[in-house]
Amino acid sequence: MRTPTSRHRSLNRPSLWLVALLAALGLSAPAAAQKQGGAVTVGLELEIPGFDPLKVGVYDTSGFMVAATLFDTLTRLDANGKAVPRLALSWTHSEDFRTWTFKLRPGVKFHDGSPFNAQAVKWNVDRQKDPANKCRCAFYITNIIAVDAPDELTVVFRLKDPSMMQPEIMAPPTANNVVLSPAAVAARGDDFNRNPSGTGPFVLKSWTGDRIVVERNPNYWNTGHPHLDRIVFKPLTDAQSRFASLQSGEADLVWDDEYDYDNIKKARADKRLVVHNYVGSGAQVYAFNTKVAPFDDLRVRQALVMAIDRKKMSQAVAGGLARPALNPYGDGSWVKCENDGALPYDPAKARELVQAYGKPVAFKGLFTATPRGRTIGQVLQQFWKQVGATMEIEQVDQATIPARAFQRQFQLTPWRIIDLADPDPQMYANFHTGSPSALAGYSNPELDRMLERARVTADMRSRNADYCEIGRHINQQAIWFWTFQNSYYAIAKAKVKGIPPLFSGIIDVSDAWLE
Repeated sequence: MRTPTSRHRSLNRPSLWLVALLAALGLSAPAAAQKQGGAVTVGLELEIPGFDPLKVGVYDTSGFMVAATLFDTLTRLDANGKAVPRLALSWTHSEDFRTWTFKLRPGVKFHDGSPFNAQAVKWNVDRQKDPANKCRCAFYITNIIAVDAPDELTVVFRLKDPSMMQPEIMAPPTANNVVLSPAAVAARGDDFNRNPSGTGPFVLKSWTGDRIVVERNPNYWNTGHPHLDRIVFKPLTDAQSRFASLQSGEADLVWDDEYDYDNIKKARADKRLVVHNYVGSGAQVYAFNTKVAPFDDLRVRQALVMAIDRKKMSQAVAGGLARPALNPYGDGSWVKCENDGALPYDPAKARELVQAYGKPVAFKGLFTATPRGRTIGQVLQQFWKQVGATMEIEQVDQATIPARAFQRQFQLTPWRIIDLADPDPQMYANFHTGSPSALAGYSNPELDRMLERARVTADMRSRNADYCEIGRHINQQAIWFWTFQNSYYAIAKAKVKGIPPLFSGIIDVSDAWLE
């Protein structure tokens, strides 16, 4: 839903007031430069387990990318990260930000032909929140008390605590935000997970093995969109294979990250390719299981954090591209902390703490079964060896890590705080007592009170102070530690146009076109 850039001038280019009006309505101006037709192939990092939140819990980054083509959300983010209309035309909030009322777009249908309406939105939220369904996704929407549908095109979200950025929170195509067809879920049952039906610009054509093909939705509500006829998604779990697929012509666009710095460097020097980069909020992190030795002892956790030289680590694993993170928020967040309480790099102090523990510090760390996973593991292994701690590297398939993490079958596990408009959904889910996503098993009434206060505070200055205090507590207690900020990359052929900022690491090709 992008308007032409200044590089694509046309004699019949719409006037600026018309562009602004259409943008306010969530539509796009006529775009002669946006060629219709064609197909692109996208190389993903991971295979996708499915799209039913009850089956998969949450989507990973690869899941987001496909979901963005199949499903719509009530809002979307513009280039500045602000919420603009999508399935919702407008919204209002109560004075205390605890009630949000959305007016929906009329005449929209799901891929199966059933109508999109307020009842469908309510059904999706109720289904995720139903305790009988035991969905891991539910904890991310605990702030929603209830959803009402007073008429076909009005949906009201009643929240436990104020949420000043609710429209922005609802924009990414997460498992909580996408709207599934209630009729299709009922008709297809377990098969819906791999045979989904949404309102999105593309319809699932086939899913053979790990290869997903989507085709243009001929009945899409946004006339003239999408531009492409077909998109093929292919998991290519090895970074070199992804880049090679671009060079060979097998793929038109691939997901990448700063760890594949050689590929990014080569791509930037190749006029046939374009590198898209976005620095978001959140961070790449590791969680200690504080319920098991040796991480049930604060001294050990602090020692390991203080042994990490993030600048050297960035050079070793990402050629210096990875940006060190000392808190869970990142440069892309509105949370700014003058003092985040980060433990300093101090190997001498780390050795003292290990010695004070008085027992051998030996443990296993989970890492992905990839060259990148092994490299990261080996770098951390060397940092910790220098202060007297021994880590055994256990490499597992990437899809195994979430299962092991949720079941607490780890001593140290990698994780990610993804890029969201507001920190509350993830901070509350990751660190509040009783959350299935509180992987560290750490429970502290003081931290719980801080998390509860932060989400009920409407004043942004006060919220900023609260989240900085939460970050300081987590840092001082060394519950999790942060390695690098979330910095996302996509490498595309120069002919692929219309890729928006990579919010949440999502390469959104739903409105792309070929030049």
